[in-house]
Amino acid sequence: MIDDAEIDYREESTTGHLVVSWYFGRTFRRMAQESNHWAILDRQAVFHLGSKYSVLLFQHIASLQNLKHKTSKRFTVSELRAVFGIPEGKLTRFSNFNTWAIKAAVDEINSDLTRLHLTVNYHKIGRTVAEVEIAWEVKADLAKVKDELDRPKVGRKARRDGTAEIPVIVFPASGSVKDTQPWDRIARDNAPRIDGRHVPDLRNLADTFRRWCGEKSIPLDGSSIEKTFTTWCKSYSAR
Repeated sequence: MIDDAEIDYREESTTGHLVVSWYFGRTFRRMAQESNHWAILDRQAVFHLGSKYSVLLFQHIASLQNLKHKTSKRFTVSELRAVFGIPEGKLTRFSNFNTWAIKAAVDEINSDLTRLHLTVNYHKIGRTVAEVEIAWEVKADLAKVKDELDRPKVGRKARRDGTAEIPVIVFPASGSVKDTQPWDRIARDNAPRIDGRHVPDLRNLADTFRRWCGEKSIPLDGSSIEKTFTTWCKSYSAR
């Protein structure tokens, strides 16, 4: 699995730390790239889904998603009821079954809780729904999924519905932005590296930005302060 590994002892005498670097071999990289098993992410999703219908549908589609060259499946109504584990005599009308099971589960799966996005199409014979086709794809941006799974359940419904309040972002009035988010990440991603490798001193960078904002009469709690800081960092020079 590991093609090469190195241990760097240079910091041992000063910090007591060793730096270990490793490189995965080509065979393992190919296996990982071609693998469709998202065990950890899927396990977290199952724990966070709020409906048993969502859990059952997600687990079923996730198992189908591992099949190559297959991105959708048609279910008869009775087959889909079996997937949801709905007993005889419950949700007998298709309209109720669709509202309380199919749509509710698909909406939750399509939220930022899972890696899959589902699309539903209905195939009718006359006016009666005979089959339900469910198509799936892996979401392009899984960072949002990981972030949401790490956040508390409190306020999740409001975030999903888009009704959650957006907190006011304020640039720190003093000190460094090191380990202070999102400012640390913005500075590291956008400020030019010194000698092409080293991140500039984040305390000096923050002080310079605050002085610049003062000269321009830009409030540190302005609505666009995050965008302003991002743009400013791109042209920052430690010199």
